Amino acid sequence: MFQPRFIKHAKLLRKGVNRFLHYKRDLLPTTKVDEINGLRGELDAAISQRNSTRIDEVSKQLNQVCERALPDARTTEWAENIEVFFVSIVIALGIRSYIAQPFQIPTGSMQPTLNGIRAEATEKDPNPGFLGKIGGFFTGTTYLNVVSDHEGPLRLSDTITEHKFLIFRPYSRLHFADGHDIKISCPKIQLERELNIGAHLRTEMMEGNSDTPDRRATMQMANASSIYVRKGQVLARGIVQNGDHVIVNKFAYHFRRPTRGEVFVFTTKNIAGIESRNFDERWGSQHYIKRLGGVPEDTVSIKDSQLFINGQLATEPGFKRVMTGTYIEPKDGYRGYEDAIQDFTGRRVPVREIALQKKQYLALGDNSYQSSDSRYWGPVPEQNVVGPGWFCYWPLTSHWGVIR
Repeated sequence: MFQPRFIKHAKLLRKGVNRFLHYKRDLLPTTKVDEINGLRGELDAAISQRNSTRIDEVSKQLNQVCERALPDARTTEWAENIEVFFVSIVIALGIRSYIAQPFQIPTGSMQPTLNGIRAEATEKDPNPGFLGKIGGFFTGTTYLNVVSDHEGPLRLSDTITEHKFLIFRPYSRLHFADGHDIKISCPKIQLERELNIGAHLRTEMMEGNSDTPDRRATMQMANASSIYVRKGQVLARGIVQNGDHVIVNKFAYHFRRPTRGEVFVFTTKNIAGIESRNFDERWGSQHYIKRLGGVPEDTVSIKDSQLFINGQLATEPGFKRVMTGTYIEPKDGYRGYEDAIQDFTGRRVPVREIALQKKQYLALGDNSYQSSDSRYWGPVPEQNVVGPGWFCYWPLTSHWGVIR
């Protein structure tokens, strides 16, 4: 601690030169290595003599030689920015894979706790003007008044396809037979159902055979090959509310067991009950978000809209909120648990008592009457569990904040 500052700086420079030679020796010409070693020896001699003037002279020479040793490898500001960008991507991917991951809620199976994507058709152009659109951005609201800029017949196969911009904005494309397409800022199922694009195209929409996480059948056009679109024809008109975006804590379950009553995320891969229901591949083998209705070796049953766990009325806060209302008299949007489900023939049958085995979890939607969950396709295997839903970060609505 009593060394002069110039001695300390000189020793730090010597350490830096040693590292430079260690990392760059295979790229440096032999003459440069010899020159650097010679100057390093002169620096050592000046340090031992405590000659500040000589140390300053040799330090400048040593810095210049090292800087010019690899002129072609000198990093530009642009290259540094690219390097920082890619390092950031690697860090972000690591966080996404092992710590936290963002998800968008696509359906209404967890409403009103978490909102899925919703749409409402309007008769007139709903555009609220510039300021309204700015506010709509922060609340995840899109105002649609889509008018065709093209004329001709539609493509027979995949007439409407769904795409995604990052994770924020799912949208659809309407395809013409000649290759032209029109972007519509609305997911496919909402475009076909709530915004009723079939009515604008003057055709009928039929329900498909596959299902979605909130038990709504997918749709398809009855006779796409005969549809002819005129230029200036309205294709979609309405308001689309973007689904909540949440952060899932993928780290938590490495240190604790999943807790009954919390909102959690799991994958649907190899859950036979989901695959046997012929889910659309857009939903199958994806991530679902539900409330954790039971942990291993629990026995769960539903009676009169109430949830019972191991013979006792569920007491966890999330369950109690859901059970405050009924289907006929909902409270704050909650309607209790549906105690009868629709089987494959369309008949309503009582929900059977579900006895969980080891390493099995029960998933239930808060919007029980519109939730495809463990009542239909069985328990969630332990290996499918991803983590608890932690934080709703977008849009800036009343749901913003910690998920309960």
